[in-house]
Amino acid sequence: MCGYSQPWNGPQIKRQARSKLLNSKLSASIVAESLKRSSLKNKIVYVESLPSTNTYAWNLIDKGKESGIILTSNQYDGKGQRNNNWLSSIQGGITFSLFFNRKLPSNQLGVLPILAGLSIQEAMLNHAITVSLKWPNDILLKNKKIGGILCESNTRGKVSKYIIIGIGMNVNDDRKSLNENSLLHASSLKIVYKKEYEREKIIASIIDQLEVNLNSFPMNSKDIIKKWELTCSHINKEVAFKNNSLSVSGIFKGLNSDGSAKILVNKQLKKLTSIQIT
Repeated sequence: MCGYSQPWNGPQIKRQARSKLLNSKLSASIVAESLKRSSLKNKIVYVESLPSTNTYAWNLIDKGKESGIILTSNQYDGKGQRNNNWLSSIQGGITFSLFFNRKLPSNQLGVLPILAGLSIQEAMLNHAITVSLKWPNDILLKNKKIGGILCESNTRGKVSKYIIIGIGMNVNDDRKSLNENSLLHASSLKIVYKKEYEREKIIASIIDQLEVNLNSFPMNSKDIIKKWELTCSHINKEVAFKNNSLSVSGIFKGLNSDGSAKILVNKQLKKLTSIQIT
């Protein structure tokens, strides 16, 4: 090995130590130090293990909190779209939620996952990572899912009172850990790029970019949608989806102003909201 008669373990030891550090429990203080633009730097709540960061955010809202970031190293019963679960791996995943007391028109709440997805895509470019987006809330890398988004809100009349943006992403997960969590068709940054990342810096980049885009929302809604369509993995491609329990296929043509999908089915342009593209 490298001309040595016995295995030389010097660099290997360093790599193992670095790997252990990168895949240890997340540090709220490192996230705070890495934030450059966020107004929530001093509002990070870290809980080592919890069922769902979104649920925890709602609990804080019920107690009178106006805004904040919920961060965990281990989410074991996370919410997903259409009652799916999102589990985070303490070895390599990231899971966090942001919540705000924010009045938004109810007809623009469907654009929130679009804004969140675009913010993640833009933030990843700062780390030389190129992801694509799948409607309405999936993050893809090399056509495999590495992350997801769940946006929730409560409304009063025609405006929201609180919004929550929950994000989960596979960062330093290896194939074994994904398989153990029954994520056979998922991937991670580590698997694709053959390196490990400081997860706190990934989290901070996403939060910073989210707040940049949120600060101009919904005035920037049209721009958000146009940019999202440029990063969509299936724009102008045939997609299959279920509608009222029926399997249907069509051409994905982009987004409407409220974040719903425009799909060409049998030469008719359909506006669809509550479907899952398979």
